Amino acid sequence: MLGGNAPFEWLCLPTKGSAGGILVGAIEFFNVCIGDVLWYSVSVFLTEKKTGFSWKLVEVYGSPYEKGKQEFLDELDLVLSKWNGPLLVGGDYNLVRFNHEKSNNRINHVWSDGFNDLIDRWSLIYLEASNGCFTWTNNQENLIKARLDRILVSPSWDAVFPLAKVRLLDRLPSDHNPLLLDVGVNMFFGKKKFRFEKWWLE
Repeated sequence: MLGGNAPFEWLCLPTKGSAGGILVGAIEFFNVCIGDVLWYSVSVFLTEKKTGFSWKLVEVYGSPYEKGKQEFLDELDLVLSKWNGPLLVGGDYNLVRFNHEKSNNRINHVWSDGFNDLIDRWSLIYLEASNGCFTWTNNQENLIKARLDRILVSPSWDAVFPLAKVRLLDRLPSDHNPLLLDVGVNMFFGKKKFRFEKWWLE
């Protein structure tokens, strides 16, 4: 959700049994145009009224079940193919990319390889949280932690918000840590300047 204590436009994708469910909202500083409400994702186009900058926000809730993971990846691939402008994709993917993203190092490489292939194919950039690695825990005596939630952005979105950073919030009482994205105070629309540091020669 974008905003604070202010009126906002919103739409939702209902839960499927005990899993899923997405709520997307934006405060009055944005014009909101609904894109797609699909099985695992909700897409909206946001235009900041002050600057006119437009980008696509995609909220996801990946299948927690094996049988739905390929459908989720296929849907995400379809959503990404419909837009080549600035893009942010965030939410609970229910997928890990590497062994170190799960505390017991046991992952299904079929799904991690498929997830990494999709990220590479669309040149997505992972905005890593500055204060932690794992975003989910099973809350069991045999404790398992994993990075299931993340924010991915396109290079064109990253170029406009070069100071963007992510922080994990407290997860209680949930089993997930909410992700707080701070895009920074500066939006950059020009050409990036190349700066050479003298210490590179050392």
